[in-house]
Amino acid sequence: MRKCYFTALLSLLGWRVMPQTPQLPELRQELSRQRDSAGYLAVLGRISALYAVINVDSSFQYALKVRDMAARLHDARGQADANDLMSWYYALKTDFGVAGIYAYRALKIHEQLGDSARVAKTLSNIYLYYRNTGRKEDANNYFYRAFKMASRLPPDNDSVYGILLINYVMRFYKDSTHADSVHWALKRARQVVDKYPRSKIGFYIDAYSLNDLVQRGEGRQAEEAIYRLADNALRAGMPYVAMDMYGRLDDFPRMGYHPDTVRYQEKAYRLGVQTGSIGLNLYWLARLYDYYQQKQDNARMVQYGREIMQLAAEKRYQPNAHSFDYIGIFLKEKAVSDLAQKNRHQQQVLAAELAASDNNRLLAVGVLIVLVLFLVVAFERYWHYQRLKQQDEALLRSYRDMAAVNAALTETDAFKNKLISILARDFRGPLVHLTEVAARFRSGKLSKAEMASWLRHISATSGQVLEVFDNILKWLRLQLSGYRYEPVRCRLLPLMQSALGPLEAELEKKRLVVKNYIPDNVSALADEEMLKLVNIQLLQIAVAVAVTGSMLEITVDQTMGQTEVHIKAKTGEDVRFVLAGLENWQDNGWALGLVISRDLMKMMKGYIIAEGQEHSYLAFGYILP
Repeated sequence: MRKCYFTALLSLLGWRVMPQTPQLPELRQELSRQRDSAGYLAVLGRISALYAVINVDSSFQYALKVRDMAARLHDARGQADANDLMSWYYALKTDFGVAGIYAYRALKIHEQLGDSARVAKTLSNIYLYYRNTGRKEDANNYFYRAFKMASRLPPDNDSVYGILLINYVMRFYKDSTHADSVHWALKRARQVVDKYPRSKIGFYIDAYSLNDLVQRGEGRQAEEAIYRLADNALRAGMPYVAMDMYGRLDDFPRMGYHPDTVRYQEKAYRLGVQTGSIGLNLYWLARLYDYYQQKQDNARMVQYGREIMQLAAEKRYQPNAHSFDYIGIFLKEKAVSDLAQKNRHQQQVLAAELAASDNNRLLAVGVLIVLVLFLVVAFERYWHYQRLKQQDEALLRSYRDMAAVNAALTETDAFKNKLISILARDFRGPLVHLTEVAARFRSGKLSKAEMASWLRHISATSGQVLEVFDNILKWLRLQLSGYRYEPVRCRLLPLMQSALGPLEAELEKKRLVVKNYIPDNVSALADEEMLKLVNIQLLQIAVAVAVTGSMLEITVDQTMGQTEVHIKAKTGEDVRFVLAGLENWQDNGWALGLVISRDLMKMMKGYIIAEGQEHSYLAFGYILP
């Protein structure tokens, strides 16, 4: 299905660009007036960014010039902008593997410069590349990192937050469980974009807001509104936005309205030819070909068939497309082409001199000198190219080493913080209780019955302390290096019942009813001790967040070779705030339990689920292979 590439890629442009094409002659005049390298580089970058919304091929050529000049001037920001623009080029050519490489280079430079807004933008773009290459788990990691960082930007620099909010809408607008959050994201995005009246995001907010109009049965009005949005985008010099507006009509049949497909598909095709990004419309080309085949329109069939065959012949659509270093090949071919062009120029000059000269000996000497100089220049350029290549490889290795060291330090620090938080949370209460009991014994005023009651309390508290200590030791053993996970077949019902036992007092105190629907014969491959700890942690969280007098439901589902266990509790408040609290494990003890459960599940090749349902219900659990 065709995807709206342009929205997520809007953030690739590092310069403020007014997309109207009349600005191009003004920028070229400004370029000719520059007298210093820094100013020349800045204007050259603005020209490349302007071409990015007009013609991506021209944008790429200017981006190469920006990259080379920024490297000579040691301008890190210019190099990052050039990498962003080249990433834009390959993404619009649907070559997401190459686009991801350039985006990652830009990301490293943005991080070194401490530019949070640009880091969030590039993370969002890498999310899109991973998503379109089928790496959904990696894509999710980049999406949530970008969203979290963008939401913390100051109000005077939050335009990228509007982009992330629209990306959120694009991702979840078909999911009925996220309907409330999608409406919230549209409303919040409009608040952000109101501060940027010339922003492109306003088009997408208006387009997705039309979904409500379609669902009310007013599809014809919504279709015409889409065409008006596309016309406005074209008048503003934004053809890619116009293509995305046409793409919204693809979703209308799902909501019960069927627009004139040929009309908007042909408009999108013409824009793809105009902007040099016909690869974005491969899906629509196939549908147009099928339509005119049914109409037996041979001329149109030949036209669209030729376009499809030309796209299919490109290397990136072949089965082994990613087995070659086509970036390196492209750059080498470019260098060879430049040298060949210079060589042809020299040959033309020599031919003119030979025709005008009567002295064959002097001409021969001149030719020899020119050839020797050309070979020296070619050798010097080749040596310089090899040196740059070696420096790039050394820099990449240093980045990898730094990333590995940083990951190890982060993991060690997280483990230390978790351990300290566990000790502070789970031992403080029981020890304070023992101190209070000891003080009562020292008073000497207790009767035998009271003393027996307090002794029973001491026994129960001591048992809780020992159980907490035993759990900590088990968790520490699992974290230490050398532990080997060896799964065995575990029955889920006994493990869940044993985890409910220590919580009976708390369940009775909050008057919670537990409905355990796990059959006796259900089992899964896991480590019994680890799975028991996970059950205890999740049930403790469920009891803590559940409303007094409500019901806990425990269910299990086995499909496609996986076992899914779900615990559902009524929170009594907006579940989004509960989920947000469970992400802050440094300050929230229950959130720490969820983090520990994720660690344990990761070791068992499974993962934890935590999501809101029906506004005030929290559903979470785990999935095992």
